[in-house]
Amino acid sequence: MRAILRSVLVVAVVGAMNLPRRFGGQSSNGPRRALAGAAGAALLAKPLSAVAFGREAALADKLGAVPAFFVANSRGSPYLLNKEAEGAQECVIFLEPRDAEALLSEMTQASPQLSDARVFCVGLDKALGMLKRKPQPSGNVARNGKELVLRYRLQPSAKQLQNARGRLGKLFDTKTLPCFICPELAVGGKTPVFMALEDLTEAWATQGTGRPPNVDVHNLLDLVVASELPDAMGDFDDLLFSPQPGAVKYVRSNRKRGNMNSRLHASIN
Repeated sequence: MRAILRSVLVVAVVGAMNLPRRFGGQSSNGPRRALAGAAGAALLAKPLSAVAFGREAALADKLGAVPAFFVANSRGSPYLLNKEAEGAQECVIFLEPRDAEALLSEMTQASPQLSDARVFCVGLDKALGMLKRKPQPSGNVARNGKELVLRYRLQPSAKQLQNARGRLGKLFDTKTLPCFICPELAVGGKTPVFMALEDLTEAWATQGTGRPPNVDVHNLLDLVVASELPDAMGDFDDLLFSPQPGAVKYVRSNRKRGNMNSRLHASIN
């Protein structure tokens, strides 16, 4: 990453619930499988507001509670990585705040003039809205004279990607966003969707069953797409997105301190 950053161009611009089998859930007799495929790409090609049967507000509320992070200036405009070989400049969005902090550190070391660079936080609903934007001219030109395009990329947690691959192998790559569900676990009548396997395991341990949890692994991007299909019929209304406690703690800590190295989205409580 350090080699890439040397070329950074300073630019600011319920009860236990089983998912329906057609959406990657389990039947009582069949094996579990994951949603990890072309549907994730479909999310980036369609408006996030196209939610079936008026469930947009509920979906936005759920995703808005999950923090996402990127490096930005004091006004919240992202700093971009140069990808001249690909004809692009890129804003990278993270689910792990420490990944965003690592990129911030690399950027400021490579370009000390980035005095106003900081970690900026938004809800995952807004992050997905950024991801679905089509690449557009950035207004900056590469050394070959061609204009670079601005694009957004979601960087999943390396640890959670490893957890997902440990269960389902190559179904998960860096273009997916792993999440974890235990159909037998309910919180306030809702089925929690965990962004970290460790959080699911910890929640399950409080049940005192003495056995390991049954874990379904999904690509969150595919779940969002599936929830918007006309025949979803409210199948996903009982899902409750559970952000990583570490990410929420980071948001609260920086807000309480008023740290100028971070800008935090108001919907993350």
